[in-house]
Amino acid sequence: MASVGAGLSGWASAPAGATGILPPANPPANIAPTSGDWLDSIDSAAADEGVTPMPFAESELAALPEPEQVFAVLNYERIDRGLPPIEYMTTQLNFLALAGAEAGTDPSFPATVTGGAPITYGGAVWAGGMSSVLQADYYWVYEDGYGGGSTSNATCSLATPAGCWDHRDIILHEYASCPNGPPVLSMGADFSSTGSPGGSFSALMVSSCAVPTDVTMTWDQVADDLGSPTRVVGIAPMANGSGYWEAEANGTVGAFGDAQNYGSVSTPLNAPIVGMAATPDDGGYWLVASDGGTFSFGDAGFYGSTGSVRLNKPIVGMASTPDGEGYWLVSSDGGIFSYDAPFYGSTGNIRLNQPIVGMEASGNGQGYRFVAADGGIFTYGNAPFDGSTGGMALDAPVVGLAPDNATNGYWMAAADGGIFTFGGASFLGRLTI
Repeated sequence: MASVGAGLSGWASAPAGATGILPPANPPANIAPTSGDWLDSIDSAAADEGVTPMPFAESELAALPEPEQVFAVLNYERIDRGLPPIEYMTTQLNFLALAGAEAGTDPSFPATVTGGAPITYGGAVWAGGMSSVLQADYYWVYEDGYGGGSTSNATCSLATPAGCWDHRDIILHEYASCPNGPPVLSMGADFSSTGSPGGSFSALMVSSCAVPTDVTMTWDQVADDLGSPTRVVGIAPMANGSGYWEAEANGTVGAFGDAQNYGSVSTPLNAPIVGMAATPDDGGYWLVASDGGTFSFGDAGFYGSTGSVRLNKPIVGMASTPDGEGYWLVSSDGGIFSYDAPFYGSTGNIRLNQPIVGMEASGNGQGYRFVAADGGIFTYGNAPFDGSTGGMALDAPVVGLAPDNATNGYWMAAADGGIFTFGGASFLGRLTI
């Protein structure tokens, strides 16, 4: 695969409250793909960092031209970790990116953007032999180190450790501010079928203190083409199954059926919302963030959180006890944190095919279920198994699980707002993302 373009300035510190692993830190080792579906593999690897799934289906991404696909995927890697998006694509930078893709090497970058503003930082990445931009992104962001195993990064080895994770570091760079405000971030990107067997992708990212004069595309335009950058991350039902709530990563809550909306998060988040649970009297609900921070609405009480605990893996979901006087938090490896709630078991010592993304409690509170990103179900205590999507090809990964206590069935929610019903659970509506 690739080499990495040199930066023009040093790394800035990671932004406060961002999720995931940001430069100058890097993952301890490469993350192996979970399957040949590169979007599923990206979402699975991102979940291990506490980062939410990509907010689009592969068919939606494939409808864009290849340069815009690169623009979109690399920007969502940044946005989902709390970094600002690259704002512009330009004629000048796209031309240089195409030259790099055709030559099978990192694009070069100029000293100034079009219009004359000096470039204050520049970096470039290239990937050859790729079937899609999603595969290129996976190797750039999740398999760019050494870690004692194989790597596709040609500049990374035991003998050359300084080259490890350079692609990732360039993509996830936090750019230094300009004297009068934030930097202007611009990108060039392209694809060539001649630069390397199988396809050659390249991207060139720079900062300046003035907007280039040859902008061809803005980030807002590409985001609009892919739909809203929000994503559903959790679902919670009413006790009688006549309604449910869905939560988005930004803390927005939607109510369906007979469910009443008790509010959404209105303050800036240190980490994205990843799950929710309702009180047994349907008078409130909790939202939980990936750092374990817990938000209470309606008559939901606060019983503790992992917001001040250093976690091995991020929190991905929660469930309430039957009396509403306690709850469980679950991490992506299936580890359980109990707050005024009993412990029935976990997958913390099991090697999982896909990370855990949510949980729910059985009707009498004497057990619970976990759900993985592929819809696989794990049951503990007396929680019954009523089916799963573990063997299905999904348009978007599963992100949440909720019980229908009236029928002993359950619902699963996918990142695109899709709902899967099991047992006697009924379909009542969905968020359209």
